Amino acid sequence: MDLSRFDLVDWDDEEDEDGNLAHCRQPDHLGGEAERVVYEVLSEQPVEVKFRVQTADFAIVGPDRRRETLWLVLLDVSYKRGDWLRPITGWEAEPAERAQWHQRHGKLSR
Repeated sequence: MDLSRFDLVDWDDEEDEDGNLAHCRQPDHLGGEAERVVYEVLSEQPVEVKFRVQTADFAIVGPDRRRETLWLVLLDVSYKRGDWLRPITGWEAEPAERAQWHQRHGKLSR
């Protein structure tokens, strides 16, 4: 997946209780700072991982900017524009996803 072909992250309005932002902000997903997590993962050496996705086009794993946590983020190409990414869901990466990131990048600095 060539992430450089995407110009924007497509979030639903904060008021949309059924939107992707509200879903991703849930504590058992990306948490209250979901937007920050997604932007940081996208900018901090994410890798596409083999992950069985049914509701997304692909999955990436990558660290936050502090490089303390690896996150798994499921993304779609936005239905609004083909050069926008649409986060579907995400959570702290589990051992199998972390292993895929470590195989390509080594250990986290912390």
